[in-house]
This record gives sequence, C-alpha cells and structure tokens, in this order.
Amino acid sequence: MPSEKDDFEFYSSKIEKKKEKEEKKVVETAIKEREIQFCWHCGADIQFRAENYCEICRAPLDEKTRDELIKRTEPIVSKKCWKCNGTTSGHICGICGSALTKTGLDILDQNRVIIEKKEIPLTTPIFSPKDRQFIPLEVTFDQLTELVEKYLKIINSQFDESTGALFFVEKPEETNAVFEKFRNDSLLKEKNLKLIIRNEKVSPDVKQITVRFFYWKPESSKEQFHIKKIGWNIGLFLATIVTVAIAGWSFANTTYSEYLFEGNTAIDVTLFTASLLGILTVHEAGHYTISRLKKLDASLPYFIPVPPIPGFQTLGTFGALIRQKEPFSTRDDLFDIGIAGPLAGFLVAIPVFIIGLKLTYVVPLPEVVEPVDITQVPTVFLADFFIMFGQWSGLLPYYDPTMQTIAMHPMMFAGYIGFILTGINLMPASQLDGGHTFRAVFGDVPHRIISLVVALLLTLNPFTRYMGILLLVMSFGGHPGSTDDVSKVHWSKYIYIALGFIVGILCLPMPLYLIQSYFV
Repeated sequence: MPSEKDDFEFYSSKIEKKKEKEEKKVVETAIKEREIQFCWHCGADIQFRAENYCEICRAPLDEKTRDELIKRTEPIVSKKCWKCNGTTSGHICGICGSALTKTGLDILDQNRVIIEKKEIPLTTPIFSPKDRQFIPLEVTFDQLTELVEKYLKIINSQFDESTGALFFVEKPEETNAVFEKFRNDSLLKEKNLKLIIRNEKVSPDVKQITVRFFYWKPESSKEQFHIKKIGWNIGLFLATIVTVAIAGWSFANTTYSEYLFEGNTAIDVTLFTASLLGILTVHEAGHYTISRLKKLDASLPYFIPVPPIPGFQTLGTFGALIRQKEPFSTRDDLFDIGIAGPLAGFLVAIPVFIIGLKLTYVVPLPEVVEPVDITQVPTVFLADFFIMFGQWSGLLPYYDPTMQTIAMHPMMFAGYIGFILTGINLMPASQLDGGHTFRAVFGDVPHRIISLVVALLLTLNPFTRYMGILLLVMSFGGHPGSTDDVSKVHWSKYIYIALGFIVGILCLPMPLYLIQSYFV
C-alpha cells in the first residue's frame, strides 16, 4: 500500500519562504511626482502613480494617447495597443483589457460600477492538496478564530494572505474526544475543511500544538468509478491475470519435468492464478474497505504485472497497491487501514496453503537425486509448521520415502508466496503496512530509526536483499503520518502491533543456515 508523500510539507515550505521574503529589505524606487494630480477621466488621485495609466478606470495618462483615444468612436482594426503594444482589434484590447476608444472607456466604466456595487465575500486562503496550492475560500479569519476557540484555548494566532491561518493552542486534557468533536463541526463540513494538528517546534527547546486547515472535497461515487478513473485499474488487472497465468504454467511444467510425471496443466494453472490473485485482491480490498468505512478517499487497486523473463521463474506480478487520496485523519485510522491489508491477505493465504498441501503430488523417487543447495532455500517458519501439521494429521498425502517423494502443488506455492508477502508487508519500515502501524503507535522519530534498522537487516538477508535496499532508500523520506498527529492510539493497538510483528517474523523468508552458523 502506497502511501502517499506528505502534501503538507508544501504548506510548511510556503510559510518559510514567506518569512524569508519578509526578512529581506526591499528597496523601493522613488516615484516622480506628476504635474497633474487627478485622472482626466474618473478623477482619481494619480499624482504619485508610476504607471502611464489610471489604476481605477484604466484610461491613458499621456496627453497624446488620451487625445487619440477620445477622437476614436469606431472600433479599431489590427492596430497596436497603446499599453501592451500588442496587435488587437475592437473597443477594448483583447490582450491587456485596456480601452482603445471612447466607447471602450464607457464600457469599462459600466463594468467597474457593477463590480463596485456587487457584494464580494471575504475569503481566506486555504491549502488544497488536490490542487497543491492555496485557494481562496469564503470563510473569514474571524470565523476560523471563533471556531478554534469553541474547542481549544488559543495562545497565539497568525494570518498571512499567501499561507493562510495558523493557530497556536494549549493541549486539551482529553485530546481524542476534543479533536473528534472539532473535526465533526458543522462549519468544517459545510466548507469541506479538514484539520491539520501538529506538535511543532516553535523554538529550539519549545514545542507547541498548532492548528491549520486544508480544503478537501470528497469525490462522489459517480466521479470515483467513472471509466476514465478506473480504466487503468481494469487494464492492469487483466494484464496481471495473463502474466500470473503464464508464471503458473511455467511453474507447473517445471515441476512436471523435474519429477517426471504428467499433471493437469489447465487445473493447476487456474488454481495458481486464482489463489495468488485472490490473496493480493483481498489484501488490497482490506485497505480499501477500511478507508471507505473511515470515509477517506482511496483509489481502487493498481495491480503490477510482470512479463515472463527467459530462464527465470517469476510470479507474474509485483503485487498491487492502492493510492490513499485523502490524508489519514487520526493515528487510529492510519493503524487500522495499515493493518487491514496484510491481515485480510493472511487469512486467505492460510486456507490456500492448506488446500495446496492436500493437493500435493506424490511421485516416484527419481533415479538420480541431486543434492539440495540449502543456501538457495529460504525457511518460512509458518509454512514449515503447516507441513509438519499436515504430516501429523494425515492432511499431507501418505508416501513411502524409500520409493516416493512429494512435489509442491502450484496452489500450495501460491499460499507460500502469500505468507512471504505478508511477512515483508508487516515489517515496521518506511511505507510498508507495518511501517504505517509503527508510525501510528510510536510517532515520527522512532519510525525513522526503526525503518533504517529493519532495512539494514533485510539487506543482510539474502532472500530479501533487494527489498532491503529499496526500503533503505525510502526510509530517508520519512512518513507523513495523520493530520491529527497529537492524539494517541487506543491502548489495544499496542497488542495488535506486537502480534503483527510476530506473524511477520513467522512469514518472512529466513536464511536458517546462516542463522545456525552463528550459534553452532
């Protein structure tokens, strides 16, 4: 599950740039005083105007240009504009909007009167993650101040036309309850506003709780499931079905030729494809379902197909991901959405592996048995447990080890892959699902530290080396967390994250030979 990069870092950078600009000294050039104090057309004070036109009525102030404009009654055709020097036609310049004739001046006067009479609502710039910029919203700074005071005690507040409103507040006794009421305020829902609550450094030694707002208008179901929005999802899913089926066909035929027997290719390939895609689909459905239950916008899954590579057994896919469009509201939301995917996929991988275990082939022992290179075989503790359970319970077909052996069924292989994907996803690192849960429970700094440690350990593991290198690079990017990064998670999350880590270790491919070499 992806996670999106913190859109709100953009917000902070805007504020910092604004402060830098304010610290710079701006040298203003002196404006030469005009001999004529008032505009000849509208009477506005133009004595200290540097431009060659009136700001109010946009009439030219140069006498020669003024006389030429007054004499014109008919629209001009393909002539240079006196202000922008662009070639234009008509009563008003189509490039800069200046009057070209006396009639043009009259038209601008009428428009100006209409605008002056029209009641223009007061607005406040609010950051919009979708637009990645600040947009003017019809809500005043006083309204926002009154709203914050309704729930929190304000220590200080700031307002800037380019970066919006910022409030410094005292931490309430019941943070979760107060912030929950704050998020559900009717004004926020009416204006499609969301909260950003952070514990930020206001000086090297002092941290303060800050409150900001951002604009988020949720998509309707019609918008979300429009064919233009889900076309890529459908196309990638269909392509992944094909590539996974090819991978299943390759695995089945390799097994048949290695153990010298004939299986039912069509059934085996179908079971492998349905099983592996079922695990991945249910995994992503877990993320998506909880996101929708939390009323947070998320995309449908994007499956990643992998075409066949000659001489190499691929899985036909690199998995799938969903894009979390809307930022997580609370740490509990971040935890629940993060844990839901691997938990759902794990619950499907178990019966898939057990059924595959039952379907495992019993084949004659080859005449020449090549020795197994243990450095190429990972140990997945949970898979080994189910194999021993299958032998003890009779689930695994009986065979005479002196004359027969067993060959892994493609469906069992799909379950085995499902275990490994679960193990990797539950590791507390970076943007992995385990990283989401760890970030929700322990915060930003511990998450950065554990991400680097886990990435290094995975890099040392020969079976997860490339994933470890990728996570090592990603770990330096941090994690955005939730918009309410002050409230704590429910106490039960500490139990769930411990259980998730244990399951992750049991499902992770381990170099048992390497571990034993250090202790034996």
